[in-house]
Amino acid sequence: MLAPSNQSTFVKVPARHLLRGDVTGSGEIVLSVSVGAKTPRGMVDVLLEKGDRKRSAIWNARTIIGVRRGAAPPVEVAGPAEIPLSDRLPTFHELAAFDAAKAWDRLSHEEQRAIGVLALRFGTVGQCEGYFHETIEGVREGFSSSHWTPQVQATAVWPRLQIDLVESAARAAFEALCEHFDPLWPQLFGWQARKEVK
Repeated sequence: MLAPSNQSTFVKVPARHLLRGDVTGSGEIVLSVSVGAKTPRGMVDVLLEKGDRKRSAIWNARTIIGVRRGAAPPVEVAGPAEIPLSDRLPTFHELAAFDAAKAWDRLSHEEQRAIGVLALRFGTVGQCEGYFHETIEGVREGFSSSHWTPQVQATAVWPRLQIDLVESAARAAFEALCEHFDPLWPQLFGWQARKEVK
């Protein structure tokens, strides 16, 4: 087994490749880098510590960050048993074995309807992010448009204001779906039983 190095090395890495124990230029130690359900697309949630102060930052996943590696020992983060159910993430095995049909059946009719409405909104408006452009060249270079006929591509040319409004609605649809699911995770994964609805 390799022993940890006591020498620090200066490296520049994308934010998504930060490691626990990396030290930023401001002297903050990276505790974790994650992409949670509430993290916007293309971003990472970075937990940092300096002295007794901890903070969370949302950074673009591709932003290049200069850090010193090996300069400080990794800080211990609470283990899974110490994490409250409302903050817990599922394990690999829980995700791999997740039975959506059984979880759906455990939901009340009100919860099923609310999720259904949010899923329909996300499945329609939410999937339109990146489809519309101001020019036909933008459409042709855009996401998943190569299989569209020229007639369909022409319908994806919109004014900037309309594009911004649709993309904002798409992000809002995704966030609304995630916000609704977050409190349900303990119930959906069977970590706690659902309170009976009377």
